[in-house]
Amino acid sequence: MMALAAYMTRGLQLVLGTSKRAMTERAEELGPENDEIPMTATSRMTESSAARSSSESVTGTSAEPTEPQPQLPPRARDPPPTHQGFRDTPDDTEPSPANLPSQIPVPPSRATKWALVISSRLDLVMYAVLFIFVGLPIYYTVGYAMPLQLTFSILTYFAAMSLPPNWRQYLHPVLVSSLFTVLGIWVLGLIKGHNLDITLREFRTGATYLKLWDGSHQLPGAADIFSSVLDASIISLALPMYQYRRELKQHFLAIVVPNVAISIGSLFAYPYICFAIGISAQRSLAFTARSLTLALAIPAVANLGGDPNTVAALAIMSGILGVLIGQRMLALLKIPDGKYCIP
Repeated sequence: MMALAAYMTRGLQLVLGTSKRAMTERAEELGPENDEIPMTATSRMTESSAARSSSESVTGTSAEPTEPQPQLPPRARDPPPTHQGFRDTPDDTEPSPANLPSQIPVPPSRATKWALVISSRLDLVMYAVLFIFVGLPIYYTVGYAMPLQLTFSILTYFAAMSLPPNWRQYLHPVLVSSLFTVLGIWVLGLIKGHNLDITLREFRTGATYLKLWDGSHQLPGAADIFSSVLDASIISLALPMYQYRRELKQHFLAIVVPNVAISIGSLFAYPYICFAIGISAQRSLAFTARSLTLALAIPAVANLGGDPNTVAALAIMSGILGVLIGQRMLALLKIPDGKYCIP
């Protein structure tokens, strides 16, 4: 499906003669634009920054002001040897402390260093404090798991994002944080005497903001909070779409035709193939929305009567695979970058 969509889109671009010329004409309006995928462009960014720092070290100057780096004080030399019967006299060759040049730049104080560390990791510190002093006491006294599981999920994502850039090309932060989140809340539930099934039901109770507005008194879980944030992400998608409204109009047919064709094919082909190889009917219907985002795939499959848990896993895996192998697959299919293909 990915190869078919790529060839179909490229063919329509060649037939219709569309390109990215409008982006270059509106460079000042659009601002700095980068087509690289963030998860796959980190290694290139680190290489360019390393090359820039090496060139600056050779020339002795830098284009941008840098923060003052602490410098080590001069190493103390061994004291001059003393002889018995003689008074210790200072060596004339040794400079006195009063004659030593002042250190430039002045090293920051210990309080300044701690302030820089805390300010750069303020989110991590805040969620760690909430996890320890709010989540743990509430979960093991009252029994409400949302504060604990929510902060723990965010902390695992911070930990996954701290992996080296080369590792993140294969160990996607969403996969790593999801795996350790499930393992972590499972262990925390076992301490309380709950099995994995009970822990997952506490993680998602189904009390989203829509049900809370309808008067439901059920307390939401951590997954319900994340699901509510996904609905806000659909609205926020309108901002970049409005910014690139001219490009969307110019590439209207190249965008709409492959999407409609692939959607119709997925709607009728995937459930039949999945059911034919032995997958249950509800899970087969979940494959119809495999190419949608998670916020749209769950309600779409719910309208068809499919399994929402299956489509959630499929939508996330499809997005991750697109990030990891999308550029490599386009290069393998000999589809050039549209930025340089102006008919």
